[in-house]
Amino acid sequence: MNNLFKKSIQEYQKGRDLVYELKKHSDRIRTKSKKAIALLRRDNLRESQEVIEEIENIFKTANKLIQKNLDLVNAGFYKEAVEEYIEAKVFYDFLSQSPEKIPDFIKVKPEEIIGGFCDFTGELVRKAITLAGSKNFEKILDYKETVEKVIEEMTKIGLEGKLRQKYDEVERNLRKIEDILYDLRVRGS
Repeated sequence: MNNLFKKSIQEYQKGRDLVYELKKHSDRIRTKSKKAIALLRRDNLRESQEVIEEIENIFKTANKLIQKNLDLVNAGFYKEAVEEYIEAKVFYDFLSQSPEKIPDFIKVKPEEIIGGFCDFTGELVRKAITLAGSKNFEKILDYKETVEKVIEEMTKIGLEGKLRQKYDEVERNLRKIEDILYDLRVRGS
């Protein structure tokens, strides 16, 4: 066997090992992000913050792998994990009234941030549904205004593909919150 072939086999295997490791970390990020979101739905900010901190530590490990092969930042499973984290982080920041900030060490592209913000609006719909029973009109109105701000920003850019679908979903989320507010007005009068 010639050395070029052996070296290529070794490099290929090293690359596959990196992909496998990053996938493992990405799965943990995605799972823990879903857990943080579930905690936030129940207004458990403290525990959610702890989970988000765990996620950020996993990202530090994942980034070491990405530094070995920068193309891994484009892997579908990694992008999905990042988007799920963004959704959880934005939802946490919104509920805790913290400034929205993604740590610099997290390798993220604008598309994942936009996607995470879009998905966050779905969480606002869930919160609005929960609040509708207590007729917390002001808070639901705040959620509506937040969704409108997301829509306003998204209309400033040309959207296609997945982001166009996300935009359509945000529009549907706005409609759902408007319906909740309408129902509260009708029942309240």
